Amino acid sequence: MIKKKYNNLNDFLEDASFNNWVLQNNATDIHFWEFWIANNLDKKELVDKAKELILGFSFKTDFVNKEKVALEWQKLESKILAQKTIPKRKVRFLRQFSVAASILLLVSIGFYFLNSTSKVTHKTNFGEIINIKLQDGSDVTLNSNSSLSYYKNESRKVWLSGEAFFQVDKKAATNAKFWVLTDDLSVEVYGTSFNVNTKKNKTDVFLEEGSIWLKLKNGADKKMIPGNYISYSADKNKILEDKNIFNPATKTSWKDGSLFFENLSLEVAMDKIEETYGFSIIFKDENCKNILITGAVPATNIDICIKAIEKSVDVAIIRQGDNLIISKK
Repeated sequence: MIKKKYNNLNDFLEDASFNNWVLQNNATDIHFWEFWIANNLDKKELVDKAKELILGFSFKTDFVNKEKVALEWQKLESKILAQKTIPKRKVRFLRQFSVAASILLLVSIGFYFLNSTSKVTHKTNFGEIINIKLQDGSDVTLNSNSSLSYYKNESRKVWLSGEAFFQVDKKAATNAKFWVLTDDLSVEVYGTSFNVNTKKNKTDVFLEEGSIWLKLKNGADKKMIPGNYISYSADKNKILEDKNIFNPATKTSWKDGSLFFENLSLEVAMDKIEETYGFSIIFKDENCKNILITGAVPATNIDICIKAIEKSVDVAIIRQGDNLIISKK
């Protein structure tokens, strides 16, 4: 965050980060301004005024007037009357043409229906990450052992099993919603960046930028702002976690090819390794579970991953078939 002085309203109104704080659009800016305001209480009056001005902006909505509607209706009536005066000698030809047109229309509708209902599915293997560009312009990064499905002509509604990071393209002209559906909940957005993980019989959602609504399977709604992390289980019918994450990398680093651990127990960290690579984790020494680990390991190379963990927390990890066996050195 660039440090500068804020002495008048324009200093606040022209600052992009201040606008992000007012509109709750960016976790980093929100945290910065909350800290700044707490330490600059003498500027609170200016801050409140600037906030009111930003939130007070409105746009005029234009409606079609009655005269315009009446004129267009008259044009339509004229066309209908003109069609009624078509000479009889043309009727037979028009009937033949209308039959052909009807057949063509039915074929077109059938083709469109089949095309629009065809489902597209992307799947990944363990240790594999892929990038997907949806038809609406949105970008999806699909994590290992995950799948994403959507209908060909309706890519703004997707079904997720596993984990994915979404960068949804906002449709300003139509204000079209984007939906992510899981077994536990649905995520409703217009344009934003967020992470969804459906593993471990629950759904975890982390919002990096923008705002979203969660519609839980129990019927409840939940609004999220940048930095929020919510974990919900439909099986248990409750929210398991609801907190703010101050380091987004702990939830989204995987999309860049690494898993970032911040003061986690080795047991929790290895749960993530199990999700990513598909190995079962066996601790030969129970005390190893409580060792704390901080650092990053690769999300696409298990051999380098094992060596990085061994070096970081001074343990031995042995691969035996589909198992990773952990013990003290």
